[in-house]
Amino acid sequence: MLTTAICHYLDRPVSSCPNAATRRQVLAKLIDHLLILAICAGVAACAVFLTVFF
Repeated sequence: MLTTAICHYLDRPVSSCPNAATRRQVLAKLIDHLLILAICAGVAACAVFLTVFF
């Protein structure tokens, strides 16, 4: 007698990297890093301004 096995894992879509970040998440992280870089540049400019002129 031939029995048929039900494979539940075949119902889900296959993904190559299961926990990979989406493009939106990568873009948000890039924007966060650019914001941090801009803040650091502003703090450094303020520090240079205050040490040179005062």
